[in-house]
Amino acid sequence: MFGFSGLELLLVLAVAALVIGPRDVPKVMYMFGRLVRRLQYVRYAFSQQFEDFLKEHDLEELRRGVNFEAPDTDEKTADIEVHGDDG
Repeated sequence: MFGFSGLELLLVLAVAALVIGPRDVPKVMYMFGRLVRRLQYVRYAFSQQFEDFLKEHDLEELRRGVNFEAPDTDEKTADIEVHGDDG
């Protein structure tokens, strides 16, 4: 998720154990896990509200246009479609 390798994660945990204290590391990790889960839920809830809004207002075409995972687009062809041949 964050791009840490095993060695980097071990180093971070070792520094955390020294700074926070070995007894408090599990508590901090638990709180961090809860925060990450809450952020994931907020992201999920927001995307669901967005999808519901689009469905409610029949904006399916807009939803397809906001697809960030769409295949690469030829920018010149897209510009011609939007602006015509003079743009």
